[in-house]
Amino acid sequence: MKFWQSLAFVEMDQIIELAQFCEDLGFYGVSYGDHLVTTQQQLDAYAYRDSGEIFWNPDTHWADPWVLAAALSQATSRLQFLTTIYVLPLREPVSVAKALSTAAYLSNNRVVLGAGVGWQKTEFEMVRQNFHTRGKRADEMLEILPRLMSGEITEYDGKYYQLPAVQMSPATTEAVPIMIGGYSDAAMRRACRFDGWMAVTHEEQELYPLLERLHEIRGSAAGVNKSFDVWTGVKNPGDGTHERLAEAGVTMVNGTHFLDDDGHTMLSSIDAKKRRIESFAKRFF
Repeated sequence: MKFWQSLAFVEMDQIIELAQFCEDLGFYGVSYGDHLVTTQQQLDAYAYRDSGEIFWNPDTHWADPWVLAAALSQATSRLQFLTTIYVLPLREPVSVAKALSTAAYLSNNRVVLGAGVGWQKTEFEMVRQNFHTRGKRADEMLEILPRLMSGEITEYDGKYYQLPAVQMSPATTEAVPIMIGGYSDAAMRRACRFDGWMAVTHEEQELYPLLERLHEIRGSAAGVNKSFDVWTGVKNPGDGTHERLAEAGVTMVNGTHFLDDDGHTMLSSIDAKKRRIESFAKRFF
């Protein structure tokens, strides 16, 4: 099992030191989320909570994921960096490829693209990206990105994106792993074409039906025998939780979180965060 520590919602003046702390403790990597903006009043239902309400406020820090990966990579030596989750179709593919390949190059291949199609329609409208075609556009983007980042001459003629013969440099020296988040069958099928699938945070027992469905979909997909990662957060893990999930196919889990008792973001000191991270590491590593 590979243990990641989420640095989502962390105050920016703490994040470099916390990443170094995680590396010293032996975490495999750190993860963080992605949004361009938070509306002052919530306009779209949040898809991953029954209430439909977001659990952060407009003051919560959302760093650009690839700028952050590049910066953290210069302060660490082996820590991996994962987006949970990068809203891919908010952007166009050439700019994404440039930012991602730059972060991969500067980090010596320590970035993982965790991608999804997003839920906040308002955010898409602000950057003039079509919310309703986001899944199909993401599929084309996922075809384009590895080709552009390889440094090879790339030409593409799709329904949504067209590229003349172009070359992007510097190229990545290794392929960037791609993991896909989402609960629909389409999202799980998309994940099966790449390197892994991602869930949000669940109670342990909630994960097993999801893993069973993923296994069914993988069983009917090409390349079922290739290496494949499954990442999730686990609410209230106990003795044996991670071992049971590993048996069920989970390969990566999130560490502690920095939310209050109601599951909302909160400000806290760096020492308080370090205590929570260290407590998790001592118990489960």
